[in-house]
Amino acid sequence: MVLLALALIFLPFIFDGQGSYQDTISSRIPDPPAVPVLSEPVPTRPLIIADTEAVRVTEAAESTAEPETKPTVAVTTSEPAFTREPPSFDDNGLPQGWSVRLGSFSDSANAANLLQRLQAAGYKAYTRVISSDQGTLTGVFVGPWIDRLRVDDYQQRLQDEFQLAGIIVRYELERL
Repeated sequence: MVLLALALIFLPFIFDGQGSYQDTISSRIPDPPAVPVLSEPVPTRPLIIADTEAVRVTEAAESTAEPETKPTVAVTTSEPAFTREPPSFDDNGLPQGWSVRLGSFSDSANAANLLQRLQAAGYKAYTRVISSDQGTLTGVFVGPWIDRLRVDDYQQRLQDEFQLAGIIVRYELERL
């Protein structure tokens, strides 16, 4: 027992670690890259003007006889010559559009039948539930378009093709 107590007292002095060699540890992992923190982007609402044809602009060549004259610019469009009005915006900042209402049906199956015929003919058609004095009706619409003059053309086309005298109404977003 005495020997054990002496061993516990003197062994730490003998094996204190002085004079021993310890290899330094090095890493091959590179330092993390310095990445700059970018500011948060500010979302903006784009202005979309739909149903417009591209405008082709051509420049006439300068006349060699008159070097001081400027080139002329000719602007041509493939659409009829009428003045396009810029779209008006609602309270939410969205452009206001126009649709053609072709009918209001008390039987939703009749509305679905007309909707299917319109979509098969390639028109952008949709239905909405309308509350009226006669009860709940299902309205069938084609559109919307931003350009009011283009809607007149579609109204006439729809009347010729489907024999339905539609009326032009403002497009309203459906509340969810």
